[in-house]
Amino acid sequence: MFCIYLCFFFFYGRVFWFSRATKLLLVPPGKGRSEFAIIIILYTLLAAFLIINVGFGSSAETNRFEQNRGFGAFVRVADGFRLFVIAYLTLWIVRRVRSKNINLVTISMVVVLLVDIIVSSFLNGAKFAILESIYAVILVLFFAQFKVRLSVTKLFVLGTAVLLFAGYILTRNLENSGVDATERGVYMPDSSVLVERLVLRVFANADKYYFSLPNNVIERLETDSFFLQMLSPLVGVTTLSKAVGHQVNDYTVGRQTLLYWYPSFDVAGGPTSHYDLFSYKYLGYFGGLLFVMVLSFFLCSISTMSKVPGSDFYYALAATFWLRALPMLLEPAVGLSYVLDIFILFFVIKVFGLILRIFSQRGIVCVKE
Repeated sequence: MFCIYLCFFFFYGRVFWFSRATKLLLVPPGKGRSEFAIIIILYTLLAAFLIINVGFGSSAETNRFEQNRGFGAFVRVADGFRLFVIAYLTLWIVRRVRSKNINLVTISMVVVLLVDIIVSSFLNGAKFAILESIYAVILVLFFAQFKVRLSVTKLFVLGTAVLLFAGYILTRNLENSGVDATERGVYMPDSSVLVERLVLRVFANADKYYFSLPNNVIERLETDSFFLQMLSPLVGVTTLSKAVGHQVNDYTVGRQTLLYWYPSFDVAGGPTSHYDLFSYKYLGYFGGLLFVMVLSFFLCSISTMSKVPGSDFYYALAATFWLRALPMLLEPAVGLSYVLDIFILFFVIKVFGLILRIFSQRGIVCVKE
């Protein structure tokens, strides 16, 4: 932990290669309104496709990982677009409010933003989904150099909204498992099962540590290949597992820790590997230290985007990159694949936008900057 903080503070504000690459390869000229319109259309179609074929993640019978099996690529694309749309709309609304251009269009966009945050959070199904959307709103304002003032009242409202959402998701999970959320808890008999599970969920964020570190359990965990682990989210766990002849996802540090204690646990999910446990188990002391330094350098490169001026499209993309890169701390390979997803998607969007501009110059279509 000390290493990643030290490297981050050393690199912050000194590395701009990611900002330059993003502007060159991903950010369209002008305001990028046509590209944003394309993203809105794709995101709406994709969300409708997932709702019809997969359903809302908040209603998953076992967990959202099992429910999304076979549709993981679509879910990842939708999540990337979701954060970008929220960030871009936030800037669009704030600029209109700051310029006192408050009319029916502005109010309509506020409603659209709120609906998108709520619906997309239920579609994602993670308990932190609505919190991630709030992060996107705050982060894009930070990147765009707007001052964000969070009073006690605002924090209370936001905290209440997040808690209610998490409580609802957990209640549905319990109901789908045949558990009455109102009955008394086992470990906290003075509280309901719902409250007990919420409290235990907070403690469970450390499950990878108290499962793997005591009694030297981490030394007994099995591994396959570092390169297979880094490649699996990019290729697809199912596809790569078939190619190599074993379930690649079972060899993440977090999953291995769970299987060590519960060998017959066959439902997808489990503790995260976390960057420190993953790097130590797969690369050892010195290799792990180097891996953490590289990881810190990469995250710092993305955070430094806040120091480079750009369009609203650029700021929304910067916020999206940061939020999609943070999972690298939990599952390095998954976080890396999320970042590459965004890079590929927005490169394609920019190329398509450039093609539309060529047609516009020839009078075939009309493109707005």
